[in-house]
Amino acid sequence: MKLKKRYSLLYVEDEVLIRKAAVAFLEDQFSEIYEASDGVEAYRLYKQKHPDIIITDIQMPRMNGLQFCEKIRKEDDRTPVIILTAYSHKEYLLKATELNLVKYLIKPIQENALHEAIFRAIEKIEAGSKSVVSVGNGYFYDGFNHLLTNGIDVMHLPALQSKLLAILIQNKGRVVSYQQLENEIYEDSAMSKDAIRSLVRDIRKASSKGIIENISKVGYRVNLDG
Repeated sequence: MKLKKRYSLLYVEDEVLIRKAAVAFLEDQFSEIYEASDGVEAYRLYKQKHPDIIITDIQMPRMNGLQFCEKIRKEDDRTPVIILTAYSHKEYLLKATELNLVKYLIKPIQENALHEAIFRAIEKIEAGSKSVVSVGNGYFYDGFNHLLTNGIDVMHLPALQSKLLAILIQNKGRVVSYQQLENEIYEDSAMSKDAIRSLVRDIRKASSKGIIENISKVGYRVNLDG
């Protein structure tokens, strides 16, 4: 699996053996890899080298991974960041969404999961888009991690619900017809309008009714805040 060699990577991890193994695994796939052992060193390298992608652990001395990301996001909301952690805490998920991170991976990291996260980061660079968007009524949708949050609760959307919401977001306020939704969500499977309505109903139950607007006899849309 080859990555585009024109991209550079900053890898942040305080455990030397883990960091060195990861860099050795990834070094042939990037034009340059910079290493840091904590958030302070990582921020210095970020300012000097301007890496295209960042992978960082959370638990580190001096400045942890989330604090490092907060400093970056004060001046840069575009550079893709992948977070690694040994814990799956609700607070971390909330912070990951707030900081517009590409992926939140639980250790031990699987090779396929890491590759997928990196390719998502590259897609994000090439699309020039954010992975987290405001969908109204105080809710934000993290398309890469399939999370819907209001800053207090985090809901992980099942695949079909996430796919429906992503299609509506991609259309940026345009009404998407029932037929288009059926074709894109279910592809070769024949499904009814009731199946689409059921997905919309489930998303509304998990969040707010106002997120998805129904245009009678036409389809659905979301009105993005930003």
